[in-house]
Formats: sequence, C-alpha cells, structure tokens
Amino acid sequence: MQLTQQKSQIQTLQKKVISLENALTYMTTEFEAEILKLQQKAIIENQAGQVEIDKLQHLLQMKDREMNRVKKLAKNILDQRTEVEQFFLDALYQVKQQILINRKYYKQIAQAAFNLKMRTACAGRIEYPRIRTFDGKGHSTNSVNQDLLEAEKWYY
Repeated sequence: MQLTQQKSQIQTLQKKVISLENALTYMTTEFEAEILKLQQKAIIENQAGQVEIDKLQHLLQMKDREMNRVKKLAKNILDQRTEVEQFFLDALYQVKQQILINRKYYKQIAQAAFNLKMRTACAGRIEYPRIRTFDGKGHSTNSVNQDLLEAEKWYY
C-alpha cells in the first residue's frame, strides 16, 4: 500500500516536474521573444534616430552654407559702403578746398577792386570809397571776412 502510495506520489511529482518544466520552457521562450522584440524596437528607434541625425546634419550644413553666403554679402556691402563713404569724404574734402580757394580768390578780387577805386579816387576822378579791411583782424564794419560770414548764413 505504501508502495502504491509512493508510486502514485512519484507519478504526481513527475507530472508536476514535467508541467513545471513546460511552464519554465514556455516562460523562457516568452522571455526570449520579449527580449527579441525589445532589441528590434531598439534597433528601429536607433535607425530612426540616425535618420533624424542625418537630416539635422544636412540641415546644419545648409545653414552653414547660407550663413557663409550672408557673411560674404555683408562683407561686400560693407566694402561698398566703405567705398561710398570714402568717395563722400574725398568729395567733402575737395569742396572744402574749393571753398578756401574761392574765398582767397574773392579776397584778391575785392582787394584789387578796392585798390583800383582808391587809385581812381587819388587821381580825382571819383569819390574815395569806404575803408575796407582784408586781413580779418580787428572789428571792422566793412570787412571781406564779414562778407564771407554773411554768405555762410545764406539759405537755399
């Protein structure tokens, strides 16, 4: 009886071992399948990330090229602006020089005209002209410099 009981217990335990082995095999295959799925998912995400990285690198290269073009254009504009500024500075310098030359010429003409009037007056042909100063010193009321200052006040 005891032997039968032990045999039946052995059979029960063997069935239990077999069922546990089956369950372990099933869980192992499920676990391996889950690992495989996770690996495939990681590979896919990695590839998608790599594609995104490639796109962003390409976009960055395009932006770099565009930035280089903008830098070149800005440099050209700055160079052109510098040339224009230099042209205007040269023109301004020439105008100032021309103004100085014209003032000097005006003083010479005015002095020559005054001298001619004085010579004519000395000869007795006309009245003596009002006294006029040409050197810019003192506080004369009839100075060539005063004429030039009045000319500067003239507005268009």
